[in-house]
Amino acid sequence: ILLDGQDLRGIPPYRRPVNMMFQSYALFPHMTVENNIAFGLKQDGMPKPEIAARVGEMLKLVKLEQFAKRKPHQLSGGQRQRVALARSVAKRPKVLLLDEPLGALDKKLREETQFELMDLQQSLGLTFVVVTHDQEEA
Repeated sequence: ILLDGQDLRGIPPYRRPVNMMFQSYALFPHMTVENNIAFGLKQDGMPKPEIAARVGEMLKLVKLEQFAKRKPHQLSGGQRQRVALARSVAKRPKVLLLDEPLGALDKKLREETQFELMDLQQSLGLTFVVVTHDQEEA
């Protein structure tokens, strides 16, 4: 697989400029929203001031600044989805894989979120690969 002309086979998976947002969101229940978003950045050894700035940027991007200190069980399904999205783009991947990103949402929220995802894709300049079983979403 080539990405921007670079063969990814020789790059370890954790170093590839690709990230994934899981259908189940895969949030850590014992961590706050901000710590969930910061997790991958900490694993990469990013300096703490940069992590704080990036987490703040991601919270603003998904409109959850006021929820930074909450834990996932204190959020609605749509809010948990936004946290998962923020975490998946925090490392600034070139490609984002989304597994049924709208599957757990009701129809109204699904439609709103679909437009928000398109706006986010354009503003960040990411390539999205989306798995869906809904023909209208496709």
